[in-house]
Amino acid sequence: MKSCFSDLPVKDGKSGNWTLDTFEITKDKALTLALRAQHTDNPDEYIPPGFYRRLSHCGEVVMSNTPMEIRTCESFIDQATGRVLINGLGLGMVLHVILQKDDITHVTVIEKSQDVINLVGGTFAHDPRVEIVHADAMEYCPPAGVIYDVVFHDIWPDYAISNLDGMERLEAKYLNICNWQDSWGKPQCEQQLIKQLALESQLSQY
Repeated sequence: MKSCFSDLPVKDGKSGNWTLDTFEITKDKALTLALRAQHTDNPDEYIPPGFYRRLSHCGEVVMSNTPMEIRTCESFIDQATGRVLINGLGLGMVLHVILQKDDITHVTVIEKSQDVINLVGGTFAHDPRVEIVHADAMEYCPPAGVIYDVVFHDIWPDYAISNLDGMERLEAKYLNICNWQDSWGKPQCEQQLIKQLALESQLSQY
């Protein structure tokens, strides 16, 4: 399964302000990242040497297939079965990986950006199990009567406390029409909130 993360079938390209490309982490760069990870006590800073894929918007990386990105999707990938809905297409990484599972019967992907669909969507056009919908995840209304086995919300480029409101809205929307759901980066965002509240509590004592 690990090879599925590195062997993404999507092609490098550009559509509008979005770019999909391949980049290299050299041994020297990996060493620098390892030292930074040690200094910050944050293992997510480290990326092993090798070639990776990334999706960028206006020059800012939105998603990549680096170890941190993979690790934060593993829970969803393990749970994925039957009828699945994914909010956010991204690189198509998690979509590609779960399609290797024999028990996946249908995957609906909701993607807001037509440019992202242009870059990534065609890769999966041959698979009859895949349905890609051009829509805003926040505004999309699931068809009446449909029950999803698994739902994954992955529309945020990085960890931020502000993501939690969107996660709450999406999880409330699917609460009664899925058997399992999760939001990308939720524990990390919650940890940021806990730290902020603790800091505010300390400052209020002065």
